[in-house]
Amino acid sequence: MNKDQKYCLATVTTESYFQWTMTMLHSFVSSNPWFSGDIAVICHDLPPEMKDDIKLAGNVKLVEPTADLISRLFKFSNALPAFKDKTARFYSLEIFRLDGYDKILFLDSDMIVVKSVEELFTLPGSFYASAELCWYKGKGREGVNFNVGFQTTENQGGFLKNPFNTGFMLLDNSVINENHYPELLKLIDPERWGNDNLSYTDERIINQYFGNSVMLLDTRYNFRARAARMIREKENISLDDAKIIHYYSRFKPWNFNEVFDSSQNNLNWLRAYQMWYERYISFLKFYHLQKKLTALKKTDKSL
Repeated sequence: MNKDQKYCLATVTTESYFQWTMTMLHSFVSSNPWFSGDIAVICHDLPPEMKDDIKLAGNVKLVEPTADLISRLFKFSNALPAFKDKTARFYSLEIFRLDGYDKILFLDSDMIVVKSVEELFTLPGSFYASAELCWYKGKGREGVNFNVGFQTTENQGGFLKNPFNTGFMLLDNSVINENHYPELLKLIDPERWGNDNLSYTDERIINQYFGNSVMLLDTRYNFRARAARMIREKENISLDDAKIIHYYSRFKPWNFNEVFDSSQNNLNWLRAYQMWYERYISFLKFYHLQKKLTALKKTDKSL
C-alpha cells in the first residue's frame, strides 16, 4: 500500500437510512483496520444530531449535493412522480466531483464488508465495478432504454454488453474530474426515461455514460446471496468467498417480511442475513458506548 496516496470511502445516506449506513461503515472500518483515508458521506437535509453521530465512524466528511443536482432532481421527480422517493439514489453522482483523491471506493449503504479489501486500492485501472445480475445469464442492456436483452446485429452499436451494478464502484483520479460530473447531470432528463416503468436511477445514468469502458471485478466485491447458484455456476464463487455482501432491491435485513419470505428456500440468504445482524449488533454496541463516552466528556468539562 502506497502511504503517499490519498484514499476515500464514499456512500450515500438519508435520515431513514442512518442506521444502515452506520452499519456498513462500521463493518468496513472493522474489517479494514489499515484504512486511514477519508469517509465521504453524501447527504442532504440530515438532522444535526445525525450529522454529529455519523462522525463516530471515523474521519467523516459530509458532502452536500450541489444545487444543480438538487434542482434537476426536483424537476425530474415532478415530471415522474414515481421517483419522488428515489431521488437520493442519484446522490452517488457526487463522487465524480470528489477530487483530491487517488482512489475512491463507493459502497451502497445496504452492504456490509466482511473481509479486508486492501488489494482494491492497488489495482491499476481507472474504473471498476461488478456485473449486474443479467450479465450472469449472458444478457446485457440496450444503451438507450436500458432494457435487458441479448446483443444482436441491429442493436450492437449502443449495446451494453457488460452492465454493472453501481452499489460497488472503484474509481481513480483520472475519472474524478470536472468534465464528467456536469455531463452526468445532463442525463437526469425525464424524457430519456420515456414512458417505461424502469426504476433504475444512478445505475442507468452511469452505465449509459461510461458504456463498456468499465472493467468488471468478480462478485466477491458485490455478492448478492439471492443469486448464489447463478454466481457459483458463472464464477465458482460462493458466500464464503465474499468480501462485500449486497442486500439489493427489496431484500433488506431490516424488512422482516422479506427476510421471512426470501430465507425459506435459500440458505445463502439466511446466512447472509445472519452476517448482517452480527455486524448490526456490533455497530449498536460501538455506537451506544461512544455516545455514553461523549456524554461523560461533556459532563467532566462542565464540572
